Amino acid sequence: MSTIDEAKKALTTPKMEALIEAMYIAANADEDFGPKEREQFVSNVVGICQGSIKPEEVKGVLLKLKGKAKEGRDVRLKSIAGRLPSKADKEHAFALACNMALADGVVLDEEKQFTDELAKALGIEDTRAHDILEEIRSLEPDEG
Repeated sequence: MSTIDEAKKALTTPKMEALIEAMYIAANADEDFGPKEREQFVSNVVGICQGSIKPEEVKGVLLKLKGKAKEGRDVRLKSIAGRLPSKADKEHAFALACNMALADGVVLDEEKQFTDELAKALGIEDTRAHDILEEIRSLEPDEG
């Protein structure tokens, strides 16, 4: 079985797929999926999938998501929103995406634009999106 087949098998629910895809797009928003973002992404994927995907299998997940990304961001955002049935699921996806945007310690304009687009696509009000982002920021360890 190929790496992609393993990833497809492990991503058993549309909700899991949507959460992971939101993180992937956030990590790639600035077109620089650096080492800190990769480390955070792998950790989050393993956690979301409750260990059904091992760290070494995440490459297959990335390949699958890279293929979907060719459809365009707007299409993917609508798809993500459609696979998250509850307000709590939508807020969870947004929080995970913010976590990815903050993973390297710098939030670039492209990442900020993406999180704004994601919040809108998920129907999260601006004040709530801001509160979620601030909560994620407060969890970040202080540098230095």
